[in-house]
Amino acid sequence: MPKVHADQKEKFEEEFFSKFHKDAELRYPLPKGVVEPAEKLSQLQRDMREGLCNVAFKGCGTNLPLRFPTAADGALPDRDCADFDKEKGKVHLRSQMILNGVCVQVVVALDLDTFDGVGHLEYDDELAKREEGMSNDVVDILPRPRPAFQPQSQGVNQPMWDQQPLPDTKPPHSF
Repeated sequence: MPKVHADQKEKFEEEFFSKFHKDAELRYPLPKGVVEPAEKLSQLQRDMREGLCNVAFKGCGTNLPLRFPTAADGALPDRDCADFDKEKGKVHLRSQMILNGVCVQVVVALDLDTFDGVGHLEYDDELAKREEGMSNDVVDILPRPRPAFQPQSQGVNQPMWDQQPLPDTKPPHSF
């Protein structure tokens, strides 16, 4: 079954997504007990190395899991996904996802001192085309509906109720 809507671009313009078109306040939710600045940064980097980092939009309470490609050597994701050098004291994150059947990119700028930031969603045309192509491939390999049952002409495969009754015979042995 397809994971994306056929009319993704139109869905992206609907009310649910419209509140995410412009930058909105968000926060990187830290686990309880992580209070030291060095611990916070270490936790963020650990989450990113593991390929999953959550952000919470403050105004609407929406939490989104940002997924990143993981490296075999445990390195941080590349600059396309996580850029620590673009702006001093901030990390810029970008992650693709399918949200409510629409392909989007989550774009985040997170302050490394407060772990607050801003973020928004952008329609991801590249991912949409890739997903639609995969959906078409799946539809092509799905089994075709079988034709309705057609009874064959009178013969060997004749229904039981149409067959002639057996002659009245007695079994060879009586008990």
